[in-house]
Amino acid sequence: MAPPERRRSRAHPEILFLGSGGAIQAPAFFCDCETCEAARRDPAQRRTRASLAVLGEETVLIDASPDLESQLERESVRRVDRVFITHWHFDHIAGLAGLAEPSSLQKWPQVDLYLPHQVVHHFDEELAYMRRQVNLHPLQPGDRLELPDATWEVVKTTHTDHSVGFIVESAQRFAYLVDGVEPPLETQERLRGLDLLVVEATVDELDEGGWMNFSFRGAVDFWQHTGIEKCILTHLACHRYLGKLLLAGFSAEERRALEARHPGLQFAYDGMRVRL
Repeated sequence: MAPPERRRSRAHPEILFLGSGGAIQAPAFFCDCETCEAARRDPAQRRTRASLAVLGEETVLIDASPDLESQLERESVRRVDRVFITHWHFDHIAGLAGLAEPSSLQKWPQVDLYLPHQVVHHFDEELAYMRRQVNLHPLQPGDRLELPDATWEVVKTTHTDHSVGFIVESAQRFAYLVDGVEPPLETQERLRGLDLLVVEATVDELDEGGWMNFSFRGAVDFWQHTGIEKCILTHLACHRYLGKLLLAGFSAEERRALEARHPGLQFAYDGMRVRL
């Protein structure tokens, strides 16, 4: 008999925010700002680096953060079937290595790994030792995949030259766009009619250009522009970046007030679950 986390119908899979932090998690070991001190006092305010799971007949991940193994243990996820990678940055791929040993020891079938075609060579150069544990699928924008729990569509994002996001269609349709700022027009066209937008809001406030990441205000403006009813903000560093300094971000009370002022908006937190 399959374990409980694998007995869900395609009609109602669940999305699970394994991690909701940015490349800088909260608390950050090097930082003693009020945001980090509050997260040290209150485990509910801690955010590990961003990974998402879609739980249904299969367990499908989007990104594999450096914290992946502890995230899976925390949420009692015992098996991984597929992994989609948005882009080849440390905070999105470092957890892949942690799948090699359990895959071998538990004699899983090969894990299906989907990643932008431009970075396949990085896998072969950096993770070649786990090549037997994965079935590698190069991706490019426009690809569509019919999987047991949902249809997945690949769309382009703006974070890097190879970065992508995903539109996932099951009983409901949602987009996962992490990292990046406003995506290309062809991606925006594909967002019409979605039930949920999951988008990054890396910094709470930002006073200079050069970041290919949304601030809170930029993320909300983009969400409102799409006309999508519901939005969840993730990849949250929980800090401001002002005057070239990393400063404390919104308090938990301020985040709740912002949600109240923007109906349909939620800040993701580690362990957050949403039924599709």
